[in-house]
Amino acid sequence: MDLDFDADMDFGYLNIIPIKPAVIAIFITVFGGSGIVQTKWNQPSLYILSISFVIAFITSYLINKYIFCFLKNAENTSSESQKKLIGQYANVISAIVQDGFGQIKYSMNGNTYNSPAKHIEGKRVEANSKVVIVLIEKDVFYVDTI
Repeated sequence: MDLDFDADMDFGYLNIIPIKPAVIAIFITVFGGSGIVQTKWNQPSLYILSISFVIAFITSYLINKYIFCFLKNAENTSSESQKKLIGQYANVISAIVQDGFGQIKYSMNGNTYNSPAKHIEGKRVEANSKVVIVLIEKDVFYVDTI
């Protein structure tokens, strides 16, 4: 079972940090770590609390903004680029068995990729055949012979 939770809270100008489990974990870790470090320096408790909170807040905000948001944008663009693959040619590198799977090799933006493939009508396709990508569903490429 795959369980995922992600929520953003919108407070207008106060929309600084979204509530995500990973961001919360980062905040708690940095908050505790900076508190421990400051305790070793014999600082007053209120000073430790406030400085630790500020350090944890800034750190979790920056990690969310420059790492998590970047990764989320990269994830969203990959599904868009899959739509561009429909109609492109590919080579079968592992024979596609009847009513089963094989493997194809295709190029996109100068890079070569391998993906699982299935014939759109369930036919067998021999290795080294040229095919066209017709449909992509759940990361399985449905192809047709040329």
